[in-house]
Amino acid sequence: METSQFVSEDEYSSETQTTTSASKNQVEPEITSEQKNPPVTKKLEQLPRESEFLNRHRKKTRLCDPKGVYEFRHIEPRWYQSFLQLITMLMSLSSMVGLYYVGYQESKESLVGIGEVSTLTWIDAIQVISIIAIIFMAIKNLGKQLKVHPQKSYRLAILANSFNLMWLNNFRLLLALALLFFAMIGMQEQSYESFDLEFLVEGAAADLFDAILSFFIVIICLRSFRFCGKELAE
Repeated sequence: METSQFVSEDEYSSETQTTTSASKNQVEPEITSEQKNPPVTKKLEQLPRESEFLNRHRKKTRLCDPKGVYEFRHIEPRWYQSFLQLITMLMSLSSMVGLYYVGYQESKESLVGIGEVSTLTWIDAIQVISIIAIIFMAIKNLGKQLKVHPQKSYRLAILANSFNLMWLNNFRLLLALALLFFAMIGMQEQSYESFDLEFLVEGAAADLFDAILSFFIVIICLRSFRFCGKELAE
């Protein structure tokens, strides 16, 4: 029994020595120079036409492009560009206010025994309230951003472009509706058939048309002022 015990201890010691020598003889992986210093990507060179394109857009006078004003917000516009933006913004504001005022005056009717009444609906009221709320929130968010990241002339530029874009898109919408209306009249004259176009003025169809038109006008206002509340951090 003792002999077998000594033999097992000798075998264990020989196995331990073999394992130790194997671990010493184990080859460690070499660290190449590429692993120590990873390859550095070379910076792409800018082509002359790309530089010319960027310089042209940096110096561009923007009147209906709030996205461009936001993207190039770090570039201060020249004095004549700011003056032109101010003039166009006042023109857009006066045009929109005048248009709504004319619409309000045209909606008034005088009825015998009742007096003066208005044909404006709750849809028109919601439209005006929504537009005022969107513009107010846009100006408020813009003021918060400019307190944290003050930038000269940015407030005037972004507001002028937003108002101008809103007016331009509303004008396009009204022009498209006018062309559609005149096209319907032309079709009526050529076909010698009478189309009843009064459904666009009175009735349930008129209310539906007014609701759809108000929806598009509010969406135009929302998209025009969407850049006023964006982060100004670099």
